[in-house]
Amino acid sequence: MKQYINIRNATPGDLSRAIELLQSSQLPTEDLRPDLENFWIAEADGKPVGLIGLDLYAPYGLLRSMIVLPEERSKGIASRLVEQVEARGKELGLSELFLITNTASAYFTRKNFRQIGTSELPASVGTSREMNGLCPASSVIMYKSITL
Repeated sequence: MKQYINIRNATPGDLSRAIELLQSSQLPTEDLRPDLENFWIAEADGKPVGLIGLDLYAPYGLLRSMIVLPEERSKGIASRLVEQVEARGKELGLSELFLITNTASAYFTRKNFRQIGTSELPASVGTSREMNGLCPASSVIMYKSITL
């Protein structure tokens, strides 16, 4: 039976669900904004199965907190979440997206992100908590231009 996947803007009422999703994959929650502005939740038949967020460091964005539950992977949910962030970034006039990952560099490479060193990070993005100890030092930093 095919599931209906809905991707919607997260609201403050989704905070506990967002924390549960992130904790299920040992992703950080310490700096999660309670209003969940620029976060999206993927739901399968009304059940939260994925999450993604975008932190703003104009003219840059930090794609963060992407999670799709293991049993829901390989169904295109992650792609739809990334597309949502890219579309929002373009709406906001952002020029580039950055991310930091421990486990998904191969996935993001397929989405046309490329690995960079910390010296290539814009200063504003470099101030994020993710880039300053919230994520392990062994994490991979990646970048993608989203301008036409």
